[in-house]
Amino acid sequence: MRLKAILCLLLLAALTMPITADRVDDTIWDLLYGGTADVRASAAVTLGRVNDSRAVEPLIEALKDEDEDVRCAAVDALGRIGGPRAVAALIYIVSSPRVYTEVVVSTTLFGRELTESRLENREVRPRAVAALIEIGELAVEPLIDALGNEDSRVREDAAEALGKIGDPRAVEPLIVALQDEDERVREEAARALGEIGDKRAVDPLIEAIQDEAWLVPASAAAALGEINDSRAVDPLIEVLEDDNRTILYDNTGFRSNAAFALGQIGDSRAVDSLIGALKYDKDQSVRSNAAKALGMIGDPRAVDALTYAAQHDGEENVQIWAKLALADIQEAIDRGESRAGR
Repeated sequence: MRLKAILCLLLLAALTMPITADRVDDTIWDLLYGGTADVRASAAVTLGRVNDSRAVEPLIEALKDEDEDVRCAAVDALGRIGGPRAVAALIYIVSSPRVYTEVVVSTTLFGRELTESRLENREVRPRAVAALIEIGELAVEPLIDALGNEDSRVREDAAEALGKIGDPRAVEPLIVALQDEDERVREEAARALGEIGDKRAVDPLIEAIQDEAWLVPASAAAALGEINDSRAVDPLIEVLEDDNRTILYDNTGFRSNAAFALGQIGDSRAVDSLIGALKYDKDQSVRSNAAKALGMIGDPRAVDALTYAAQHDGEENVQIWAKLALADIQEAIDRGESRAGR
């Protein structure tokens, strides 16, 4: 038993030790010529952990591997290593939604020219988006360019990645994307602007809550809450109070997001409308978020309505959030931080 324990410790130490420069070449060989997919995928993982720039070209070559697990591991490794060549290859994968894309040597784009292959790309492409997010700042400009791609799925993924990266350079291009012909691109642009949190997006997002596609106003309302600007209060109150508006199929998520956004902004002008939503809205998600928002604002005027909801609302979830909101308001009162009349 003692010998086995010692061997396990030695193996663990070997796995966690940094790979030496001499071993990088051997690992690259395993990546490109290993006899099994497991060997090649393991080599890609190791090279990503090493973070050696010599591995970038072999990893790009491994994007042509016949095994999808190997290609996914190569994409992940490129995301960890980064650099212009890695970004170029990853962007091209993201820009090819229907098929996997292979890379061949050239001098036209970061020293490479990219051409199409017939390998399936169902798992590789989402991993490429995640890798670009991990690379971050260096990927921003190519992703901004991808917002102009002819394929809506590429534009949608580019907007998502830009939101996760959070670079303010993306704000104006994402504002333009709020006018995209595809509703999912507009939805993702709204969400991304909320994640970035730049106040330049407030007025365009207020306009976006009038979008006829129900996904877009819901995302715009949530984004306005994330940005937390008082200019959004009155438009969001109008949304909350208009339960008859038809946005394609449904506007429940829209009003629910608007209620929560009002709580995030924390302006007491919203209290009366939130109380009304808590009392009378037909949808439990709207009532629940109204209760949450009232707790976040902390105005004692909401106590009576929250007390009634905590005891008599027909949905247990609403009762729970009403009780939590009452606790939040009481805590604010005890700290002398009540927002009454603010």
